[in-house]
Amino acid sequence: MPASDWNSTNAREELTRLILPGVLGFYSHFEVTEIFAFSGGAPFNVLSILVAEERLAVSSDKRGMLSAKPIRSKLLSGWGFGVKRYIKPITELVPAFSAFCESGEWQLSGEPLQLSDLAPIPPQFVPADSIGSVPLNRVLKNNFWNGSYVLEWADPKKTIFKPLFERPQILQEVSQAIRKSVPISIDGLSDRLGNVLVQLPVAVIMTRFGQSRASGDFTVDVAWHPRATARPLRVTCENQHDHVISDFSAAPIQTTQAVLPIRGGQGLPRSTVWDDEHRVLLAASGELAFIHSIGLSTHLVRPDTPARVFSFRDQTGATKEMRIPLTGVPDVQTIIGEPKTNPAGDWTQRRIYREDAARLAQEKRFIQYRPSQGQHEIEHEKALDDLRFLIRAHGREGAWLWDPYLGAYEVLDTLFHCPYPDSDLRALTAGYIPPLEPRRSGCLPTMRSAWSALRGKSPQRPVFTDQQKEIFRNVASSHLSLKLEFRIRSGSVGWAFHDRFLIFPATGLGARAWSLGTSVNSLGKQHHILQEAGDGQLIMQAFLDLWNELDRPEHLIWKAP
Repeated sequence: MPASDWNSTNAREELTRLILPGVLGFYSHFEVTEIFAFSGGAPFNVLSILVAEERLAVSSDKRGMLSAKPIRSKLLSGWGFGVKRYIKPITELVPAFSAFCESGEWQLSGEPLQLSDLAPIPPQFVPADSIGSVPLNRVLKNNFWNGSYVLEWADPKKTIFKPLFERPQILQEVSQAIRKSVPISIDGLSDRLGNVLVQLPVAVIMTRFGQSRASGDFTVDVAWHPRATARPLRVTCENQHDHVISDFSAAPIQTTQAVLPIRGGQGLPRSTVWDDEHRVLLAASGELAFIHSIGLSTHLVRPDTPARVFSFRDQTGATKEMRIPLTGVPDVQTIIGEPKTNPAGDWTQRRIYREDAARLAQEKRFIQYRPSQGQHEIEHEKALDDLRFLIRAHGREGAWLWDPYLGAYEVLDTLFHCPYPDSDLRALTAGYIPPLEPRRSGCLPTMRSAWSALRGKSPQRPVFTDQQKEIFRNVASSHLSLKLEFRIRSGSVGWAFHDRFLIFPATGLGARAWSLGTSVNSLGKQHHILQEAGDGQLIMQAFLDLWNELDRPEHLIWKAP
């Protein structure tokens, strides 16, 4: 029936049907985990999860607080949070919802817990994580095997949680504290705040999905619960690629295994096991990946493995020593097995990448830096580590840094850490002085008043360039396999620029670029966002246009080799 026609009566009838012995399992109890909050009154529900289980006899009155003391946030005065867990007989599950529908009261633990006006959601089947993760598994219990049915009563308005939505850092702080008591991440599922979830794990069978090495056929093995009576089942296998079904097969499970011939269509297979007698799913998978080939790259590791070693004095006068092991070209590359390829070539994959890149830009997936008081330098180092991570991940062929405030120290903290020999490393600056603090001046002494006069401006080219050269001259390094050029835009040549980018001109999916949100010297020190830009190719071309304009000797600050 349409979701709009689903009501509490339907939900209770379906719950009654699914917990019958032998349909999904042989449930005897259900475990309740309640995350609640209080603010000057009775506690109210943040998230409740009821998990049906098969247990030996236990005391139904056994319950207790998992959080030793109230969880509080410094950013949300007057609120406290807690976690409670207890066990009840399965016979009390449906009556608890009937009582709530009739009276609006929820006292499953024996103590009142405020629930909002909840709307029942049609049953959902949640598979276990596979090569991708299922968001709802962040709060479900041990959903590792066949999967679980979830019946959910949702708070559609979530009015009481407005402070948590307005200031997500509060929810993150509280979620971290809750995880010390129970492995549930409510910050990653804020859309579930105020909801009640009933999890019914499928335990009547155990399934295993696989692929025959000899024939390549898809296989499903089934083992029944000792108390269950085997009944006819049907298994399906489906590949989807680029929103089309590229392969499909279905077969009955006659004994304990089904073999489904597949033709090797593009995409990754998904499988379901369907019980026609009870009209329920008894297993479902996410996308499955099987190993068709293994690539091995080997090279000799000797005590004299080359590394880029360098040391320099930072702006505080302290000596920083770095050793960056270089990743060499493998001596031997071996492929075991037959790689799975697309006979039509990789044109579709390229187009899908462009579409995905546009979608990710619209979703504004990003890293946000918001340093707390006294944590600016720690957050600065974390942000630098994030840039180094990107350089290691995407900088095999090259990494270009574009920042009007870029100086030698910023280059040393970033591009020098590229581990790939002869990677095309470029840095482009306008030589501006940071507006809030003097540029690091470890080599040429300058007066604070002189820096103040230049604050936010571009100094005379010889002054800035000479200072940067002096910094590089004082770097104790072999510059092993370092291919780096640092240029400055000055005078009337080229054009002024403001944006800050880290560009990777050649990756497996074309050029990519990250917007830094601030200059490298102030990364993490104030609120900003690091995010991948929508079209790295256009940004790379813009960089090249300016770079090629600045090709005179007076634009060169430093170069290696």
